[in-house]
Amino acid sequence: MFERHDILEVRPPEGIDSFFTRKPGKLWCVGDPVILKSKLLGIVSARNIDPELALRTSELLRQLARVDNLSFIGGWHSPLEEEALRILLVHRVRVIFCLPKDLRRFVPSSEVRNRIRDGRLLLLTHCSPKAKRISRDASLRRNLLVAAVSQGLLVLAAPPGSRSLKLAQKAISLGRPVFTPQHRMNERLLSSGALPATVENIQRLFQ
Repeated sequence: MFERHDILEVRPPEGIDSFFTRKPGKLWCVGDPVILKSKLLGIVSARNIDPELALRTSELLRQLARVDNLSFIGGWHSPLEEEALRILLVHRVRVIFCLPKDLRRFVPSSEVRNRIRDGRLLLLTHCSPKAKRISRDASLRRNLLVAAVSQGLLVLAAPPGSRSLKLAQKAISLGRPVFTPQHRMNERLLSSGALPATVENIQRLFQ
């Protein structure tokens, strides 16, 4: 676990206000906050798993992990998000973990500590050190933070009725570029204005 002196207060990046009805006045992090200023691709996904989609997203993530100077931010909670994180960590890219709780309540693995020490991983939360428990609202705000802090959002799975679809549609309405793999599970999102998730489309955003 982390001590209070390990945790830094950071000012929320400009432009995140529109994602929140109640904008977080502060953010808290462990690690080098300079990662927040890098080219950031957010990753979110519904919990639904389709074998074909899983294979497609795994290959996409392997390709994205080779893109120069691209960093990634996510909650890394759903199965597809967890697999995406595993692939990214293998390729040693810079990653931000968004957490829905006080950072002092997070128990990091030795690998996480080493990556923080090497400047390749940042823990980030909107939850005050005074937060006593994880609420449903905190989990929802974590995903909003992923979308708000990133320059573009990669939505791996967004079936009809899912929170991921609603989040992605909100991001599109606010002008945030959203990408999603071409798959029947994501047809609603593609028809809402998301771009097909290809390496070329995503690289174009960060040129």
